[in-house]
Amino acid sequence: MTNTSIKQGAWGLLLLVMLISCTTAKPIMEWRDPSYVGDPFDNILIVGMSNQETVRRTFENTFVNQLQKDNVNAAASFAVMPAEVRPSEESIKAIISDIKFDSVLVTHLVGVEEKEVYQPPTYGVAPYGGFYGYYGHVGSYVYEPGYYTRHERFKLETNLYDTQTEKLVWSMQSETIDPSSEKALIEAKIKTVIEQLKQQELISVQ
Repeated sequence: MTNTSIKQGAWGLLLLVMLISCTTAKPIMEWRDPSYVGDPFDNILIVGMSNQETVRRTFENTFVNQLQKDNVNAAASFAVMPAEVRPSEESIKAIISDIKFDSVLVTHLVGVEEKEVYQPPTYGVAPYGGFYGYYGHVGSYVYEPGYYTRHERFKLETNLYDTQTEKLVWSMQSETIDPSSEKALIEAKIKTVIEQLKQQELISVQ
């Protein structure tokens, strides 16, 4: 195995360890209705839009559990509505009226983008004091050039609606790069959404 292959393998392993340990969802767009002056929401219907029922249930359950840790009332749509792969508008309206939800939070996957990122060689400061040190240092990036790595960027959008007015109150798109797992992607997204909702004072924390 060449030194180049070894270095590429080492970088790949380091990247994998970093992704497993700290999958994050970075906000790339956020909007809040400046005219909304109501109280923080405290009875939220969580709706995950996915054609995979297991993904939807996992997302909604995880979100509800995290909100309840902050003493915010919330319910997963699959738990309170008829078993439908795609809940109808009528089902959602009926359950909102019945349980008196004050808001609906909807999340869906906008898209997945593949992108190549160039990893340049490491230059550093050349050790000019001795020939062999200098030769080895310079040769490491002259004969072992940079390389490309391929990454997947998952973009998700979350919207929060006031059920009384049916108007959009808050919206955010976030991006997660190479999540280590589906579970990590969901947990990172939920963590970021809750943090932003707290900052916007749209949920009360007790």
